Amino acid sequence: MTPLIEFMETLKRTAEENCCLGSEISLDELPAGGGIYAEPGEGSTADTTYNKAEMKTIPVLFLCRNESQQKCLEQLESICNYFQKLKKHPNGESFSWLNTEIAKYPSKIGRDEDGTYHYSCILRCLLYF
Repeated sequence: MTPLIEFMETLKRTAEENCCLGSEISLDELPAGGGIYAEPGEGSTADTTYNKAEMKTIPVLFLCRNESQQKCLEQLESICNYFQKLKKHPNGESFSWLNTEIAKYPSKIGRDEDGTYHYSCILRCLLYF
């Protein structure tokens, strides 16, 4: 398993266990019937050590689809607040999770014809591979 895949699975599991979501987070696609989806964005190298290990900044996009604007905001704010305030992040076998910042606070990005709302937020995660 690559460090990025292990990180995304750790992030998903941690959010589902500690945030008030009421549903699972999909790493495949945004569920048509509503729910939450997460995907890594274009990362960058924050620093390289003498042994060529790197600290990487990985943005993670969260999308939420729900009939209720309030539910979208509650779910995404729960994720943002939890990870921003976390003092010790969970680590994996192939990475160390050093820090998380909110790059984009939850906001409305659209609405389906049937009235279903779409919201998003972005977390900026600092990892060590």
